[in-house]
Amino acid sequence: MSVEGEVSAIEKSRYVCAMKWIQSVYTFLWLCGLTIPITRPAFAEKSLRVTSYSLPAALGNVHRSTSSSEIYIWAAMFDPLTMVDEDAKVQPWLVSSWESLNPLTWRFHLRQGVRFSNGEPFTSDAVVTNLEYLISPAGKRESVSRVVAAIESVRAIDDFTVEIVTKYPNIMLPGELAMARMTAPGQWRKLGPEGFAKAPIGTGPFKVDRWAANRIDMSAFAGSWTPPKLDKLTFIKLPDAVSRTQAILSGNADVAIVIGPEEIAALADAGHTHHVSRGPGAMGLALLKKQGGPVADQRVRRALNYAVNKERYIEALLNNATIPASQATPSFAIGFDPTLKAYPYDPDKAQALLKEAGYEKGFTLVAEAILGGSAADTAIFQYMAQDLAKVGVTLEMRSIPSSEMIKRVNFGGWGGQAYNIDFNVKPSLDPMRTFALCLTRNDYFCEPDMLPLIRAAQAEFNLDNRTTIVRQLLRRLHDDPPTLYMHETVMFDGLHRRVRGYKPSNLIVNYPQIDVTE
Repeated sequence: MSVEGEVSAIEKSRYVCAMKWIQSVYTFLWLCGLTIPITRPAFAEKSLRVTSYSLPAALGNVHRSTSSSEIYIWAAMFDPLTMVDEDAKVQPWLVSSWESLNPLTWRFHLRQGVRFSNGEPFTSDAVVTNLEYLISPAGKRESVSRVVAAIESVRAIDDFTVEIVTKYPNIMLPGELAMARMTAPGQWRKLGPEGFAKAPIGTGPFKVDRWAANRIDMSAFAGSWTPPKLDKLTFIKLPDAVSRTQAILSGNADVAIVIGPEEIAALADAGHTHHVSRGPGAMGLALLKKQGGPVADQRVRRALNYAVNKERYIEALLNNATIPASQATPSFAIGFDPTLKAYPYDPDKAQALLKEAGYEKGFTLVAEAILGGSAADTAIFQYMAQDLAKVGVTLEMRSIPSSEMIKRVNFGGWGGQAYNIDFNVKPSLDPMRTFALCLTRNDYFCEPDMLPLIRAAQAEFNLDNRTTIVRQLLRRLHDDPPTLYMHETVMFDGLHRRVRGYKPSNLIVNYPQIDVTE
């Protein structure tokens, strides 16, 4: 036996003796009813890598946008006051309960024991700071300000009770507060909106470690009231669905937000899976009738709706996972009118209407869209272009980035006669979110005679009566369509086979419940 072998044998013998002694000590202590905590070896960190077609243009200013792609990401950092589930029921979140004192006054009771990731406590100060900013002149530029535009004032009753007074009776206020995500008040006051955007602090399950142009790195906020199962969360910007899918197939990503059926098939062939989410919107091409041209004529707008075979592309490209849109809201929204039917495919009627309007030889329709931002959208527009060409209309789609889309929606500057829209009613699932825009800006579908109905619906505190008025407005936009209605939104997210518990609700990703297996 070599010297090395003798040393090895001696060390092995000593190791065995030591382990037997340790075992006997633990056995003795156990028999005496005593235990010694065992320090276990550190486990590998659990991380989730999510690819998205865009990252928030406003960085961490959670009040700046109501875009679905941004909410997907912000939900990891920030919590809203309430949540609205897929059945349109308002659920407690940072607010634990509420009551209406009268048609104009609400009292909200806050969840206690919640902290922001910088240690600030969540109290009435946070609610007052955030809501007062949103209803202030400075906050009017923020998209979320339009969601909470009914609020007249907000004040703290005590550390965990807030009173909100509205400008008019608003039965939908608790649901609207699902869009009011809370920022740390001290950090917000110290840095202001632009500074806070670069150093965001929320109560959510994750906190930001690094924010780059095409990547956001986050780590678990162990002190969150909804602590995650994951240690790390990374968002990566990949604009097209094929790249997002390839990232999963190559093992470089775990979730691909918004992919199409072709990508789903590729993932399935490799043993991966996907999740289907019912989107809170009705997809369409908004026809900018106030800019003049062919789409200013109601007969042309109706013709465009008859010209597209929605059932064909839904079957071919969306796995029959949705239905044609019949009105300016999805079928599970509060106030949806089941008596309104989607425009049927009738190219002969479309041609007759175009001829009557003086466009027998057709015209070119230029539309702008965020291509890659919804399931199979590029292929869907190709199908639509084929159908429209049959009645003499040439559809020209132009891709613009999400930041430019947000800018043009808010301030105009369109380069064509149409743009892609989804009549999004998140978070409250209230169609009046769409119509309320008519009170704050001259939107493309608003007409003066609609305003009395819009104000009446807003001020109606009886839900049944309110629904009746909302349906009158929805019928108005059905019979005189300002949009080429397409389909109710649906989202396919690709998932690596190691992902567990991924189940967004009303487009809010349930990050605390997501886990991964190695």
